[in-house]
Amino acid sequence: MKMMSRNSAFTSLSRTMIIAVILSFLAAVPGAQAATGGQKTGVVDVAKVLNQMPEKKKADNILKATGTQWEKGLDNLKKSFQTAAASYEKQKSSLSKAAREQKEKDLSLKYQGIQKYQMEKFGPGGALDKKKAELFAPIRQKILNAVKAVAAKEGFSVIIDKQAMVYGNPSADITFKVISQLK
Repeated sequence: MKMMSRNSAFTSLSRTMIIAVILSFLAAVPGAQAATGGQKTGVVDVAKVLNQMPEKKKADNILKATGTQWEKGLDNLKKSFQTAAASYEKQKSSLSKAAREQKEKDLSLKYQGIQKYQMEKFGPGGALDKKKAELFAPIRQKILNAVKAVAAKEGFSVIIDKQAMVYGNPSADITFKVISQLK
C-alpha cells in the first residue's frame, strides 16, 4: 500500500513538472517573437558550409600531417623508453643499489618526458589545438563575411546556426546562398 502512494505521488509530481515545462515554453514563445520585433531571422548550417569549402579540406590535411609527424615523435619516445626499461630489467640484478636507483630515476624522467610531450602536442590547449585554431580562423572569418553579405542582401537582421535551432521555417535557411556567395 505504501508503494502505491509513492508511485502515485511520483506520477503526480511528474505530471506537474511536465505541465510546468509546457506552460513555460508556451509563455516564452510569444516573448521570443516580441523580442525579435518583427526582424527577419535566417538560419545557416555552418557545418554544411564548412564541409563544402576546399580550404577546410586543405586545413584538415595539414592537421593530419602535423599530427602524424608528432605521433611518430611520440612513438619514438615510447620505443626508447621501452628499450631502456627492458635493458634495465635485464641488468637489474647485477647492478648495485645506487646504480639501480639512478637507472630508475632516469626511466622515471624519460616517462615524464613522454607524458609532457604528449600533453604539449595533443593535450587540451596543446600545439595541435593551436594549429587547428590558426588554420580555421581565416576560414571561419570567410564564412562570417559570406553570411553577412547574404544577410544584408536578403534583408535578414538575425542569422542563427542551424544546430542551435529547435524549429524553423525551411524558407529561412540561407545555407545554399552562403555556399554560392563563397564560390
